[in-house]
Amino acid sequence: MPIGIAEVELRVDARLEADFDKHKHLLPGRELSRQRDGEHVVLTWLAPEAPAHTVTMSPWFTLHEGRIELGGIEYYDAAGTRLT
Repeated sequence: MPIGIAEVELRVDARLEADFDKHKHLLPGRELSRQRDGEHVVLTWLAPEAPAHTVTMSPWFTLHEGRIELGGIEYYDAAGTRLT
């Protein structure tokens, strides 16, 4: 599947926003905008490694030898189908 730069949506539980902000530098790309949607913070993220047709991304973080690392990122299309 081709990979390119995409503007994608990333949702963060509002209770975890501060923790996410501490570690968002681990994600490829950058934040373009942020808004609140009830219990979530919805970010528009410029994702340089997103597969074609990506509309949302879901990163996860791990604890390795006492430090937080990016565990991986799952990308999804508009139908909710996982692309990675």
